Amino acid sequence: MHTTQGADHDAAQQIDILPAAAADTQRAAATLARAFSVDPHVVGLLPPGDVIGSLTVLWERIVRETLQAGGHAYLAERRGEEQPLGVALWEAPGSKVSIPRMLPGLLAYARVFRDRLPDALATEFLAHRQHPATSHWYLKAVGTLPDLQRTGVGSMLLNERLAHIDREHTGAYLEASTLDLVPFYSRFGFISRGPVPSRGTVPAIGMWRPPVA
Repeated sequence: MHTTQGADHDAAQQIDILPAAAADTQRAAATLARAFSVDPHVVGLLPPGDVIGSLTVLWERIVRETLQAGGHAYLAERRGEEQPLGVALWEAPGSKVSIPRMLPGLLAYARVFRDRLPDALATEFLAHRQHPATSHWYLKAVGTLPDLQRTGVGSMLLNERLAHIDREHTGAYLEASTLDLVPFYSRFGFISRGPVPSRGTVPAIGMWRPPVA
């Protein structure tokens, strides 16, 4: 999942891209909750109620699962500010958070989705089935605070990990949550693979970035 756009390099000055640790989970989740609060794919799976509160619980669980499985998270931070401006969450090859690995967090997911839990689980299962069979990095989420979208923060977060991926000559995969995001990710070498099936919400678009030769 991802929601970020833009590339104004002047606005991105004085921002550090730093690796996140488990202790940063709550700060990362708070930023991702705000970033995805207007995302039609994610919000479309939520029951009526407190969107920010529900998304905060959701992202705390997702960030924790990803890091525990050996994934990577990056924070875009401006010195002296507590809340990250943006967050990128990657699953490394061999560190996939499979459906069985999600089961310990089932109570947290039930709190978030309530009567929409079957739709959320079905959508996650369908998304997993669309992942490339070859070894790859998976961009699970990238998001910036709403007032900082289109300022280059998301681009900085993407470039941080993509540089490492290119040195490994490994592919990368993501799901763009809206058609509007497809051109943005295309600028980083991602190619659309078409809609990803979902249940009860708008479909995302799978995108593949081939390994650099």
